[in-house]
Amino acid sequence: MKDIKLPITQTFSLTIDNMSIAVELENGQLMAPLGEMVNESISAITEKARSNGGKVLYATTSIEQQLEGLLLRYFMGPFVQHEQRRVLFEREILQSSALSYNSKKELISKIVKEDALLKGEKKNKLQSSLKKIMEWRNAFAHGKIQHDNMQGCFITYYSGGSKQLKLTDEFWSDLEAVFKECSELVKEAGEKLESIEPNK
Repeated sequence: MKDIKLPITQTFSLTIDNMSIAVELENGQLMAPLGEMVNESISAITEKARSNGGKVLYATTSIEQQLEGLLLRYFMGPFVQHEQRRVLFEREILQSSALSYNSKKELISKIVKEDALLKGEKKNKLQSSLKKIMEWRNAFAHGKIQHDNMQGCFITYYSGGSKQLKLTDEFWSDLEAVFKECSELVKEAGEKLESIEPNK
């Protein structure tokens, strides 16, 4: 498959914390050696951040599809045979832009609580994970990846105010853990729904 190259903007910055590194030139002017603003290593870091950001977008779509599957099962019951009503509900309601990720998240929360699909801390963990995933998705969909010599790689975005996430290995590890746990919790809720369906 072709590896595409699309135009993107990149922001690199240098932060100087003091002028103690300044040296005096022969003409009496001061000069501060700044070093490299961009090099192969920094370019590789920002490229990896963009690549990981794309994976966040695709993984969020996968989580959203899991939510849609749970909602479909809850409202339409298990699949028995092709039913136009079921197809219409899935296509025109669950997959339409009329029902946002946030709306699905809130609806799932009510269903999980109403039918006790998850117990105790797991209910809260699912909501917390879904909220984090939504924020990360919005950050990578609308934010700006940057690199600064002092801060390293980060993304700036707007969510009720200007925000910034440092894109460290620790951040990426936490993000991976949240996505995996969220997926497992939605799956667990679906299995519980399946076990109680005959009694509904």
